[in-house]
Amino acid sequence: MKPVKILRIAFNMVKANKLRSWLTIIGVIIGIASVMTIVTTGEFFQDQVTKTLEELGGDTITIVASVPFNFIEENASQVIVESENGSENGNISGGGDDLSNSMDFGEVETPKLTKMDVFTLRRVHGIQYINVNIETSAELEFGGKKTSVYVEGVDPRAWPNITKKKVGEGRMLQPGDRTSVVISNELANDEALGRQIRVNQMILLNGKSYRVIGILAKDGGLLGGLGGLFGSSVYMPYEEVNSLSTTEEGVDEKETDVYDSIEVKLYKNVDYEATIKEIENMLRLSHRVDEKNQDFYVSSGKEEMENTKKLINGLTAFLAFIAGISLLVGSTGIANTMFTSVLEKTKEIGIMKAIGAKNRDIMLIFLCNSAMISLVGGIIGILLGTAAVQVILFLISISMKVPFEFALSLKGTIIATLVSIIVGLIAGIVPAKSAAELKPVDALRYE
Repeated sequence: MKPVKILRIAFNMVKANKLRSWLTIIGVIIGIASVMTIVTTGEFFQDQVTKTLEELGGDTITIVASVPFNFIEENASQVIVESENGSENGNISGGGDDLSNSMDFGEVETPKLTKMDVFTLRRVHGIQYINVNIETSAELEFGGKKTSVYVEGVDPRAWPNITKKKVGEGRMLQPGDRTSVVISNELANDEALGRQIRVNQMILLNGKSYRVIGILAKDGGLLGGLGGLFGSSVYMPYEEVNSLSTTEEGVDEKETDVYDSIEVKLYKNVDYEATIKEIENMLRLSHRVDEKNQDFYVSSGKEEMENTKKLINGLTAFLAFIAGISLLVGSTGIANTMFTSVLEKTKEIGIMKAIGAKNRDIMLIFLCNSAMISLVGGIIGILLGTAAVQVILFLISISMKVPFEFALSLKGTIIATLVSIIVGLIAGIVPAKSAAELKPVDALRYE
């Protein structure tokens, strides 16, 4: 039998039972649309999260001071041993004083990052730029109104080359800037100040006057709206931050040449993992510590991005698996429809076999029938899934006040199309096989 004739017979079978066919197609539509929506949304959010992490410095390495883990474990075990010894000796009344004395960690020096660490890092060949960060908060006054802001002290020589932030107006900090600051776009347009802050205007930070030389551009992307969480930001030379952190008695709260974190950027073609290990080894030698009592932590931006991607991929795969259960239900509907069709067409199958139709022809007719149902359901499901994604992203963009971006997953579309066809073929194999194996005499006798 010719392929065109097989397709025509299969199409006529679908048309002959429109209601049953459409009920079956709806089951496939729901499954494909669910999978399409979840996969496309997951890919879109993965791209947005990756873009956001890159804007925050995804290719930089951050070093922060941290208390060694073994310090806490050793002191905790010491407390337990001393309390047990006190109980055994009958000193129950004095146990509380011994416990409090053993928990006095004040004698241990707090971990710090200092200028010596910067000198140490400069000896690492793979590092291109080194930026130091000192963080604090301050009271900003502008136009007679006040608001609290987050202040980050940076190195003007390195920060413009490390940060992913772009200048919307004015310029970045440069070496020699002392009483100049760069502010975030959110702060420049803060409604709490009553009016917009412009370039070259003066602001007061803790009563000290600074000139605004640059305003950062607003972060792009869907997750750029999260910038408002840390939006009231001021960037200034790190030497100036110490002058902001003074009490009413004039005593500095920040220690000179002590940093909250150090950021480094590597050369493009350098071995990333090997350089991180070299940084850790050099700092251990400088701090005179080993891996067990290390008093600093090295954070890799690339590692964070990879972990985030794995998390989103895992969550998307899990949700897609849950949505795929509806595809299983749809395939059951197709199989049920095909078995019903075999029963209805039993006599016609006997006639076709009597006039020369082969088992392969009968099987192909019913496989094409099931494939047509699943393919129509798959195409409509893809369209509905794509539309659902756009609606979801449109509502999110409105709530976060960011521009809407159209999203379409090529991988999700291909997967959904292939799955819809495969589901139809698998669901139709058994009914098609049973139809092909019918004996002409038995089929003709069937009532």
